[in-house]
Amino acid sequence: MAVELLKDCIKDFHKGYVELRYHQRRSFNVSVKDGKIDTLNNGAVEGVCARVLIDGSWGFASTTVLGKEKIRKMLDNATSLAEASKPVKKRPASLAFIKPCIDKYETPMKRDPRKADKEELVSLVLDVDKTVRDYSKTIVSDTVTFNVVDDNIAFVNSEGSEIRQRIVRCFGNVTVIAREKGNITSAYEGIGEQSGLEILEKTPLMNAGLIAAERASKLVSAKMAPAGYFPVILENRIVGLLAHEAVGHCAEADLVFGGSFLANKIGEKVASEKVTLVDDGRFPNGFGTMMYDDEGVPTQKTVIIEKGVCKSFLHSRETAQHFGVNPTGNARAWTFEFDPIIRMRNTYIEVGDHTLEELAEDIKEGFFLKGGLSGQADFNGEFMFGTQEAIRIKNGKLAEALRGITISGNSFEVLKNVDAIGKDFVMRVGLCGKEQVNYVGMGGASLRTKVLMGGAK
Repeated sequence: MAVELLKDCIKDFHKGYVELRYHQRRSFNVSVKDGKIDTLNNGAVEGVCARVLIDGSWGFASTTVLGKEKIRKMLDNATSLAEASKPVKKRPASLAFIKPCIDKYETPMKRDPRKADKEELVSLVLDVDKTVRDYSKTIVSDTVTFNVVDDNIAFVNSEGSEIRQRIVRCFGNVTVIAREKGNITSAYEGIGEQSGLEILEKTPLMNAGLIAAERASKLVSAKMAPAGYFPVILENRIVGLLAHEAVGHCAEADLVFGGSFLANKIGEKVASEKVTLVDDGRFPNGFGTMMYDDEGVPTQKTVIIEKGVCKSFLHSRETAQHFGVNPTGNARAWTFEFDPIIRMRNTYIEVGDHTLEELAEDIKEGFFLKGGLSGQADFNGEFMFGTQEAIRIKNGKLAEALRGITISGNSFEVLKNVDAIGKDFVMRVGLCGKEQVNYVGMGGASLRTKVLMGGAK
């Protein structure tokens, strides 16, 4: 949709602040389960939303009908909602100043998915599935998926901003279940980034399938790791999950209002001096990268924790005004049907300079925990995550592989115990579910710390 149409729809609006956001999402998804196509979708959704701020109160409305009359009617509805909500508004909203932006951005890519042969992508997924199932007789089930999400966004507001963005994400994953002698285990491996289909050459989906198949086949007969409090190396993929789920949410300013762990801790030491934790809206190829957020604010690299000290929170224009700071470009919406809320973009712990061997050499009895799975965390930093594999460390050397376990504790205590960080940085893809889902990047390098492991007694 042309920005000119959106501009025309708001040119006569004089009651307060207004913004219009157009969003078209083209999606391709293929999923193969146990040799059969389970899902095959190729479609698009699009619409426009209006957000209006009048006398400290917001109004929001959206539509899938894209004519000028319908958009103006939607704008009238948002205006009516803003005016009607004033009597029940507990804290009047106001916006931090930003310089109006006129700009455009498109994901850098070598193979545009729009020009791709979708049949070739389906064939690729089928080939990966067959290779996985043929890997070992212990493999009893698998699921292979590949997805392309192509977002086109146009944004205008009454302050003069005019922004166009095209953001393309390509990603896939493989889940494998193995069974042997009554034991059942699963393994997972994913690929993806913000890019075109060149991701399939950079990190082949077939390689992900082989990694998952090898891990499931190996671990189905392995012993369970023991329970207890141990020195550990957390693999880079687990570190990314920790950075996002257990720390990053505590820095989102709307949750800081609610009393998260980091509330009132600006300037205080909350982690080891080895730890610098960042949320970066412009990380190259990051799954959460965008040049402008959904309020038209330029994104940036925001340092949440610098050498162990809490430095900043993540802000929308509204929370930035309340805290007396600059907006950080963290207001994001899933589609045009949602208003923007504070979300992370690409959250990671900065890289160190240790090899895996150096991380292990000072551990007399501990574990190298690999393969981050899903988990949960609260706003006090308490977390519980699953891991796929636990490799025993004895006298500084990696030993036998054991089945994965859950780890738990307080993320900030874990970060205070970090005494070394590796140089094997990786940025993984994620889908965060705060109120409305959204794509995020989660990254870091393997690090050495201590955690509570919940395994066999």
